[in-house]
Amino acid sequence: MDRMKKKILALRPVVFVVLLLCAFAAKVFAGEPIVWEMSSRAELLKGEAHGISVTDNGVLTLAPRFDQLFNTEQAYVWSTAIDAAGNIYVGTGHDGKLFRVTPDGKGTLFYKSPELDVTALAVAKDGAVFAATSPDGKVYRITADGKAEVYFDPADKYIWSLAILPDGSLAVGTGDTGKLYRVRSAGAAPASSLLLKTNQTHVISLIVNKQGDLIAGTDPGGLVLRISADGKAFGLYDSALREIHALAAAPDGSIYALALSEAAATTRSSATSATAAVEASAATTAVTEDATAASQAQPQHQLTHQ
Repeated sequence: MDRMKKKILALRPVVFVVLLLCAFAAKVFAGEPIVWEMSSRAELLKGEAHGISVTDNGVLTLAPRFDQLFNTEQAYVWSTAIDAAGNIYVGTGHDGKLFRVTPDGKGTLFYKSPELDVTALAVAKDGAVFAATSPDGKVYRITADGKAEVYFDPADKYIWSLAILPDGSLAVGTGDTGKLYRVRSAGAAPASSLLLKTNQTHVISLIVNKQGDLIAGTDPGGLVLRISADGKAFGLYDSALREIHALAAAPDGSIYALALSEAAATTRSSATSATAAVEASAATTAVTEDATAASQAQPQHQLTHQ
């Protein structure tokens, strides 16, 4: 009897091991991978993208990470600018509100405009903020304490763009008549401030490059222009797309332009966008660029290089 008990006891560990192996096998079979096959970028875009981008040919890549600093709770954000202290100014619509967001992400209402939209912003050397409003708007000069005065009041229906020139004067781009003003002081008359009347409907975007040149983007011709101090315009680039919606100057002198195939300025709605890197030259090459799955846009891209 004692010998039989020993045999039974000796078998128990073996039975236990067998039971463990059976349980493990059951888990393995229950956790088999499920495979979905997708044959196009359009199919991928039907899903939700979290942390990835989908290229034009359907390749998945890691996407940039974005963190929300401040929610304006407004329908639109039309313009932004940043001052020397790192404060971000955000112009919105259709309540005409201008917000200031501090570097730590705290946002407050900075100014409430009588007009519907704050369509352009620029920060002067003394820290004052210039805010352009539309439609039938004005340019306001707003001090650090939020006090505003009308700085420039043209008859133009829209004021799309602002830029601070090297001499401290303010460049103002407008529509529907495609005018460009250089305003030297508060209350200056539009007639004496007119720098250039383009053959375009809108002067949508303005920047000043490191050489001090004023660069303008237009609609509907999709032109990038360099304007001299005496108001003469030189064509740097003629885009195949309609609107040069935004401009940025690189340290090496290159100019980057965001072009739209539809006119966001006149429709006031989102449009399919394309990015164009512009350097005054004749050579043109087609390129492609990653597009985030969330946007579901299929942009066209053009690159010119000197």
